[in-house]
Amino acid sequence: MKINLPKTLTFRLTTLYAGLFTVAFILVFSIVYYIVQNELLKMMDQDLMEDISDMSENYEQWGLDGLKRFVDRESSDDGPENKCFRIIDAKGRIIHTTDLEQWGNWKTNLPPSHTGDEVLFKTIRIPARPELEARVMTFPIGQYWVEVAVPLKWNELILSELRRAFWLGGVFTMFFSILTGWIMARRTLSKIQEIDYVARKIANSNDLSQRVPLKGTGDELDRLAATFNSMLERLEAFVRELSDMLDNTAHDFKTPLARIRAMAETSLASNDVDSIQEVLVEIMNESDRFLSVLNAIMDISEARTGLLDLKRSEISIYELLRELEGLFSGIAKAKSIRFNVAYPERDVIIRVDRAKLFQALLNIVDNAFKFTPPGGTVAIWLDRDDQFVKISVSDTGPGIPQDKIPRIFERFFRLDSSRSSQGRGIGLALAKAFIEAHGGQIHVESYLNSGSTFSVWIPLKSK
Repeated sequence: MKINLPKTLTFRLTTLYAGLFTVAFILVFSIVYYIVQNELLKMMDQDLMEDISDMSENYEQWGLDGLKRFVDRESSDDGPENKCFRIIDAKGRIIHTTDLEQWGNWKTNLPPSHTGDEVLFKTIRIPARPELEARVMTFPIGQYWVEVAVPLKWNELILSELRRAFWLGGVFTMFFSILTGWIMARRTLSKIQEIDYVARKIANSNDLSQRVPLKGTGDELDRLAATFNSMLERLEAFVRELSDMLDNTAHDFKTPLARIRAMAETSLASNDVDSIQEVLVEIMNESDRFLSVLNAIMDISEARTGLLDLKRSEISIYELLRELEGLFSGIAKAKSIRFNVAYPERDVIIRVDRAKLFQALLNIVDNAFKFTPPGGTVAIWLDRDDQFVKISVSDTGPGIPQDKIPRIFERFFRLDSSRSSQGRGIGLALAKAFIEAHGGQIHVESYLNSGSTFSVWIPLKSK
């Protein structure tokens, strides 16, 4: 019959904990049992060795007959079932024994040459009482060997009590380890269950504002909950940004599509070839602008997800600044804006995707000119250290409100919510995405009526 065990992690952790605890208990008991067993044997051996001097004195004083009388008396005093003696000659023949009714015969434990002066010990099973073991001491006296056998029933009694305590302790340990393991598993998994509860609640309600409560313990599970909450915060922000982007996209794309449709309808109603050609040119231009916005949105998404393909090559910062100056000099002159570019004393070579980095800087400089009034100043300068090259772009425009600064790099965000300002609100978002794709950073400092300074850090060594 197939047994269906619970598949919960709590059950598996409880089983694992109980198993490890039980194995540890068995290991400790085995070590204790081995030590106690050996200590009892050592004590028994020491007790047996105390008889050697008495037997040696009797043998030296009375000879073999005196030794026989001594062992008979010792066996009688202790009880023939509690102590047994055998005397063996140099040829290995048993020449005298005490009462063997309770013992039977066992194999002698003599050295191979039947000579020597060492005391030998071994444990045997008593032939007449196979349920009992005995400790046998063999030692030389003169030209004879004497064997003394003592049953280990007291040792066995102590060891049996120890085994009994083990079984009782084992049962208690098993129940205790299961209970403790279950409690610890429940406490350990409670945070995971809270995460699961929040995840299920979000799945059922689509409410991304849910969070897992933190206990402040700082342990791994608390950090997991904090990471989960952080993920939810980023996901909530992403969904909110996506919703805002769709709203803005719907508005921004509606206008060019409506214009394209209106121009197409106008061309259909006209029979003038020149007029139709002009309309087609306008449609193409509007389509190009529409596609440029779509491409920018796709580039931002690819950059944020790490999928942007960067075609890196070594470029000169000096040449990059010269190209920017060439592009904006005419605009600066037309708008009566001072345009200052501070070239580095020594050129800096970096390995980047030239087109994307240039587009990022182009958007930043264009943004500076867009908000700088006539008579104002736009400046570009360069700094570097061992790791980064820093390109700064400053303007003397109206500045950015402090509460708006964190949002200026968002897609479709514009300071002028009425949408009357130029641009579609993706230039700075695209610049930030391209710069961060290179492993760089962008930072802005701005105060109302004091202008703005955008700083771009690009690593000198590409990752």
